[in-house]
Amino acid sequence: MTELTGPLVAECATWLTIVTKLFGTRMQVLLEPHDLTQGQFSILHHIARQPPGQGVRISDIAAAVEVEQPAVTKTIAKFQVMGLVDTVASPKDKRAKLVIAKPDAGMLLGKIYQDIGPDLMQVFGAVDGDGVGQFIAQLKQLGQWLDANRL
Repeated sequence: MTELTGPLVAECATWLTIVTKLFGTRMQVLLEPHDLTQGQFSILHHIARQPPGQGVRISDIAAAVEVEQPAVTKTIAKFQVMGLVDTVASPKDKRAKLVIAKPDAGMLLGKIYQDIGPDLMQVFGAVDGDGVGQFIAQLKQLGQWLDANRL
């Protein structure tokens, strides 16, 4: 097992920052034809992953995707116009609205992945084929740790 050292941690942080920026820019270009920003895509993805018919509060969406609540509210309004979501009053909290994905939300996500799939195949094809499973496992582990230890 490799021992973590200051220089190794610095190199990891540097490359993670570079890759995050490069991948984010690439995703923005790929999402542009679908009239979605990365933040909107993350919000839609979060809503669509909920169990069918189960709503999620706007404040919970904002916390999950690390976007300010007014931006989520504005995005939800856009998604309503696009026919992707419905909002209903929360039965537990009269002040809260629950956002529920409509079938078109999943269909749009499927279309987006179909459209960006060839590019993503090239991107992830750059990772050693034998190591891609391990790469995914490590990304997932890092993501879960970061999610559980948010600042």
